[in-house]
Amino acid sequence: MTSKRVPYSPDRDFLRVRDFLADTYALFDAPVNWGIERWNYARYFVAPMLGAYGTEDGRPQGSLDAIALWEDLTAIWEADGEVVGVATIEHPDLTHPGFGEIFVQRQPGHIELLDEMLAYGEQRYANPETGASWIFVWEDDEPLIDVLQRRGYVRNEERSSSHLEYAIADVPEPEFPDGFTVRSMAEGGDIDKRREIFGRSFNHKDPREWPSRFAYEELMRAPDYHPENDMIVLAPDGTYAACCIVWYDSANRVGHLEPLGTRPEYRKRGLARALLLHAVRRLKELGAERMPMTGGFDPFYEAFGFRKVRTGHVWEKGRPESQTQEKA
Repeated sequence: MTSKRVPYSPDRDFLRVRDFLADTYALFDAPVNWGIERWNYARYFVAPMLGAYGTEDGRPQGSLDAIALWEDLTAIWEADGEVVGVATIEHPDLTHPGFGEIFVQRQPGHIELLDEMLAYGEQRYANPETGASWIFVWEDDEPLIDVLQRRGYVRNEERSSSHLEYAIADVPEPEFPDGFTVRSMAEGGDIDKRREIFGRSFNHKDPREWPSRFAYEELMRAPDYHPENDMIVLAPDGTYAACCIVWYDSANRVGHLEPLGTRPEYRKRGLARALLLHAVRRLKELGAERMPMTGGFDPFYEAFGFRKVRTGHVWEKGRPESQTQEKA
């Protein structure tokens, strides 16, 4: 079956790609493509957030430009009118140290596209300062590793991450400290407080480094975002102390967590574990049977009950030295 690359059209293709990711998620021995949550998150949060990074008012035009760049750089491959491959990025900001990372999604029957998608990624996504490209690969993804080796990529032994997974069965009732309660954004949540807790949870004290109001409103527009799955822990004085969002892939009965965080002054009180239990119970209500996790804080999640499934590494073509400096 002959395939061809076509430009990404957001109105036509966002949901088509989302459905493609859901349809292909379980077709491999272990998932190699993005889950639907990451596809939503990349377009509806990461892009508008980066476009307004470092500004207090959000500068919506910067966000719109970042969204447009993400859409311009994303490409899809079709066969008989069906999506069979996707190449995209996660940081649509030429100055971001993460620019240069390639993400490819494919069907098992279209391994031949890997070489073409990587070539496209190297041409469009190479870091403008270093010329480097890199891609994260699971250790059992032999077809992709074979193509990477032929294209001159080298595995970076120092940059690895684990695939963890939690089997959702009997989930105990969470126990929050006295005076702390949990609610969702569907229950009168405050966007400005929500974007503050997001920033502070990831150690950003400067309000200019928090997601802009526009960025958070964009996130709430994502097709698979539901405000009842966007959860906040309230301190006794009403401060937003911890937060998380869960995403549910009904086609695969899989729940995803993106992200979970606690305000620094409220850490070491068990809030993250209690909120995670609350989130898992919510996913069980929706019908989820398991929750995969990549790149999380492994000791915390393993103590919770996640098991390590496999490990992946970054493969590099040219040394991305600029990654030693973090922007966001």
